Amino acid sequence: MVAGAILLFEYLYFLLQVKTVGNDLQENLNFIVEKYQSSGIHAKVNKLIQEAFKMHGNNVEILSPILVDIAL
Repeated sequence: MVAGAILLFEYLYFLLQVKTVGNDLQENLNFIVEKYQSSGIHAKVNKLIQEAFKMHGNNVEILSPILVDIAL
């Protein structure tokens, strides 16, 4: 879930940089959530996270950079 939230706010940040959204934060958040939900990215992110844990267990040293890469 954290990875999804990071992706949403990252997307909002870039939209605000190119001014493709308005000034209403709630409308902007609704817009990016709709885009996120319809993109299928949530399922992809969950799959990648599950695969990382299967491959590396609870090894934080290995998992940390992998999870950051997934979020980015």
